[in-house]
Amino acid sequence: MTGFRPVAGLSRAERAQVGALVAGHPVFALYWDAALDAAAGDRSRSVRLEPEGAVLGIDFDGLSVYTPVGSVGDAALLSLTADPRPLELHLTLDQTERLRPACRDRLALEDGLRFYARPLADLPEPDPACRRMGPGELKPLRRFYAAHYPATVFSAWMLELPFVAIVEDGRPVAAGGVLARAGSRAMIGNFLVDPARRGEGLAGRIVSGLLAALQTEGVATALLATNDLNPAACRVYERAGFALIERRVQLDLRAA
Repeated sequence: MTGFRPVAGLSRAERAQVGALVAGHPVFALYWDAALDAAAGDRSRSVRLEPEGAVLGIDFDGLSVYTPVGSVGDAALLSLTADPRPLELHLTLDQTERLRPACRDRLALEDGLRFYARPLADLPEPDPACRRMGPGELKPLRRFYAAHYPATVFSAWMLELPFVAIVEDGRPVAAGGVLARAGSRAMIGNFLVDPARRGEGLAGRIVSGLLAALQTEGVATALLATNDLNPAACRVYERAGFALIERRVQLDLRAA
């Protein structure tokens, strides 16, 4: 992508510039700190610098996510539509209005994006059936997500972080994990319940199990993002103690 550079190639001053831009936002600051932790040799995280802003990028398997922070000009915003891969854009209302016309027939979905946070204190006892997954469970988890949520951002490296599932008869029926982690904060997501098992409380059990696993590893705050079009998930997270901290707009773009 024109103008984007791997985080590993930024100078100390440039890294400090981005750090100042994200300092007041828990989610973006977490993603930035996680990018710095993984910077050596990592090319999945990139940034486009602007005079008073930046666009943060992260590549997952089959999906790239871009988030503008600070003041970002039209040229930088429009450059996102030059990326031919499937995209997920996290934008302010103003940025959405400026970028939407350029998306044309690539726009697959426009939705409200909600950011939540929860301190990891006063957690309920985790369900013993909710257990941590490892590299040996990669294939069944890939099959699970491919069958029921092929658009998700599941990647093999997530199993190196706390990733939990409820497994019955040798296959997952519910799962969730960590998207990014830095210090005492973690961004969680990828929550999925087998459609045939929805309404049984499995989502809440997975959330509780994941929070307990994070707490044992020293995480003090969990963050997550979900959408207005998924009110059931919003209710699960709010019942689990998460509080809304910000709204944005999510634009999903098809591959060009």
